[in-house]
Amino acid sequence: MSLISRVRSLIALAVFLIFAPGCAKVSTEAGAPSSSSFGVLRISDISDPSTLNPMLSGADFVYQLAGYTLEFLVQLDDCERVPSAENGDVSQNGLTVTYHLRKGVTWSDGAPFTSKDIEASWRQVVNPANNVQEREGYTVVAGIDTSDPHTAVVHLIHPYAPFVTRFFAAIQEGPIAVMPAHLIANLKELNDARYSAQPVGTGPFIVQSWVRGGAVTFAANPHYWRGTPRLRKIVFQSRPSSENELVGLRAGEIDADFDAGPQRLPQFRTIAGMHPVQSHSLRLSVLDMNTSRAPLDDVRVRRAVAFAVDRARLLHDVFHDAGVLADEWIPNWSWAYTSDVPHYPHDVARANALLDEAGWKRGADGFRHKGTQRLTMVYVGTAGDGATQQTAALVQADLRSVGADMTMKFYPYDQVFNLTGPIRTGNFDFAGYSFSVNYDPGALNDDGCEYFAPSGANDARYCDRHLDALEEEGLAVNDRAGRKKIYAQIERVRMEALAGLPLYFRDRVGIVTNALRGYSPSRGIIPEWNAWQWTVK
Repeated sequence: MSLISRVRSLIALAVFLIFAPGCAKVSTEAGAPSSSSFGVLRISDISDPSTLNPMLSGADFVYQLAGYTLEFLVQLDDCERVPSAENGDVSQNGLTVTYHLRKGVTWSDGAPFTSKDIEASWRQVVNPANNVQEREGYTVVAGIDTSDPHTAVVHLIHPYAPFVTRFFAAIQEGPIAVMPAHLIANLKELNDARYSAQPVGTGPFIVQSWVRGGAVTFAANPHYWRGTPRLRKIVFQSRPSSENELVGLRAGEIDADFDAGPQRLPQFRTIAGMHPVQSHSLRLSVLDMNTSRAPLDDVRVRRAVAFAVDRARLLHDVFHDAGVLADEWIPNWSWAYTSDVPHYPHDVARANALLDEAGWKRGADGFRHKGTQRLTMVYVGTAGDGATQQTAALVQADLRSVGADMTMKFYPYDQVFNLTGPIRTGNFDFAGYSFSVNYDPGALNDDGCEYFAPSGANDARYCDRHLDALEEEGLAVNDRAGRKKIYAQIERVRMEALAGLPLYFRDRVGIVTNALRGYSPSRGIIPEWNAWQWTVK
């Protein structure tokens, strides 16, 4: 839900929305299960958070944890009034966007929520001292008129079609929540600020305690603008691996993991008193390729990899067919989808031919060589994640079948995506992970020449100025028919260049106790959008 007026729409705008990586099952605390209904949910993930401020993280579970206390202007579910040209909240020239804010909303410390909070939050997002990983949609803002405390009038430097899906929106990667001006406006930066460890929000819960390396406890916010949540507490405790988490689920020590992943669907179906929840999502699994160094700086090698990898087998063996194969970077239900792109079915013969053409010849050891150099690449992924490790092993086998070797390195989740981690610093050849694609097809931050990590999300470090120009054109055009033609060109260029291989759009799979009532997963980045409504039997 949002802090703007209520209206049914495809995108649900939520000026301050809630979402929680939750779980359910009644317990008295994070310890042993209890048969009495004290309204405490115990949730888990395989990593600990490094921050509770989503602005400073690239990890989905951090977004989800932060969403218990912080809220957003836009959400895919829980529909609210979405600024648009049709309702007059977006000007005809596309340079002014107006948000009408709810009255009577307060921060959990009692201060009133006003338009000044949006302005102060925006200033911290564009503050270069902050380690913000996603600024797209914020740097196009020229200023915000806050003369009316219940109306934020945002003025843009130039038209930007996806603005409402990105500006303080909880839809895709890089969601940033609105923060209280009275606590953050005068801070030089938020990286080391107390606020980022114990944020004050307008959401249904408050951070009661956070023991680093231990539990994060959220308590119901008695001043929540919708009314006091039905749950008393939500307690998060990480597990060192997906195997360990499965043990905890079977033992009744964990109530749920709303984003556990589909790799353990068969086991989830056998846990007494619990059930899996499967839903569509924007989550795309990819094999990212570092184009800035050999051998993947050669497009023939990248295409050979694409033909060598058996994506259908990966989806079946690792994720039990919980998803659909990806033809491109846009899901097939998107208005911008086109089938007119290069395709890469599993074809070992074509992979071998491309590697031969690129000068990599098989040696007596069965592997390919160019002079004295052996064709070998490094795959990085998340430690403790069984799906990542299983995927890596299958990719390794596929590559070896065409004479390419691959070694694997796994890092803790909170390290692999950090600004100093292997992906952001370019210390990899392949990176296996999943991310939520943009609801709007614009992807300049993912493929633009000026957005190499860590300044953006172009981890593959691929640069094509023609592609940049097309992306910029697509962002400036508001007419959907015109944009569709532009993005058809963009997808063809991206799939020809193949800076990364889209594998499949994964269904979101969670595991929850049968005692939970009210959970309805969102298709966006944050499945737990309505935690204030949850109850346990």
